[in-house]
Amino acid sequence: MKKTTQLIFGFYAGIVTIAFLMLFYSFNTLHQKFDEITVKRINIVDDKGVNRMIISNQERMEPPILFGKKYKRALNPAGIIFYNEKGDECGGLAISKNPETNTYALAFDYDNADAIGILTQQSNKNNHYKSGIVINDKDLSGKIGGNTNRINLMTDNGNSGLVINGPDEKPRIIISVDSLGNPLFKILNNEGKLIKEINSSE
Repeated sequence: MKKTTQLIFGFYAGIVTIAFLMLFYSFNTLHQKFDEITVKRINIVDDKGVNRMIISNQERMEPPILFGKKYKRALNPAGIIFYNEKGDECGGLAISKNPETNTYALAFDYDNADAIGILTQQSNKNNHYKSGIVINDKDLSGKIGGNTNRINLMTDNGNSGLVINGPDEKPRIIISVDSLGNPLFKILNNEGKLIKEINSSE
């Protein structure tokens, strides 16, 4: 009986020692500092375990999540995805490439669609490039992907312009300066008919 008791206490002491060692190691490594780390993906979560930010390569990028449902991306980027407190995607920094174009973008979203984006695109086949800001209205019906493009401030192969669209996404005001420095101002009606034009010759 005495030997059995000693064995039990010995076993218990060993377990406690291992537990303390593991606890000490956990606390010891909780605030470690690194000069450099190499990873394929990092998930940053809140205290409830909900993703609030993901930093990922292209292969491990999370699909978009809206209202708790996952959707397929047209093209998986590498970058950073931001999430709201419900775990739905609300913006991100994307670095993507396809056979046609390289795209680098910073975007912030409404709860159902894109809201505002800053982007740069360069063609992989020719010298075409563009860079600018895109601003959308929200589709209040709640439709996924529902937005209306209202403002585009863009430089496109040396031509710069500001296009303000109506609620039907048709241009109403166009202010531009071409690659030769010629300014142009246009006002259009709902049908796209030119109402007023001011150019450098006037």
